[in-house]
Amino acid sequence: MDIFDAMETRVNVKVFDKRDVPDELIAQVLMAGTFAASAGDIQPWEFIIVKEKTTKTELSLACLRQKHVEDAPLIIVVCANLERVALKFSERGKQFYAVQDTGACIQNMLLAAHALGLGASWVHAFEEEAVKRILKLPDKIKPMGVLAIGFPLPYEKYYKTEVIPFENISWSEEYGKELPWFLNETGKDRFTWKKSIYERAKDVDVNIKLPEKKEKQQLKINFYETVFNWIKKLRQRKT
Repeated sequence: MDIFDAMETRVNVKVFDKRDVPDELIAQVLMAGTFAASAGDIQPWEFIIVKEKTTKTELSLACLRQKHVEDAPLIIVVCANLERVALKFSERGKQFYAVQDTGACIQNMLLAAHALGLGASWVHAFEEEAVKRILKLPDKIKPMGVLAIGFPLPYEKYYKTEVIPFENISWSEEYGKELPWFLNETGKDRFTWKKSIYERAKDVDVNIKLPEKKEKQQLKINFYETVFNWIKKLRQRKT
């Protein structure tokens, strides 16, 4: 799956097929997480893989009784090794970089799961001390996110979050100053984005490969002639 396609089509999945997730797919999701960027290349992430029903039930309670945590065939708890990151960055590493790094790691895992045909939900709300007790985590290991993973149901309609267009939240040089190239680039008004990122990337690629301006104009003329002739034939058939 193309990376832009994966980012655009990924949805939050909370209803799963009962099939187990094969170990080979779990390995690929975990590997994707380890490819994330991290401050000082410390790579503070560690993973707890949970499949046992009783443990998932306990985790569900710790996640404020979110039922899909119990129902998911697979739970991956992404943790940060605070001791490891503190060796280089002290308290700032524990309070700030560990959060950034594991967030990047989790996003990689979500995209990988989607690309592999799996569905996933990133559970943010949980009681930290309860999770640590259930998984027997030492003090140096801090749970940062709970991922509920499984195969999505083919007939289930999954809600796709409406994305805030980047042109509404991006500024040039200083906050509140509009990007000067935006309107020229899109040819749309500021609140309309007709094409997906993936489609626009393909358009850019095509434009780069097109011949010089004269040949571009000729292509447009040929296109209009084709449309005109097609309409003309339709009218002749009616008469």
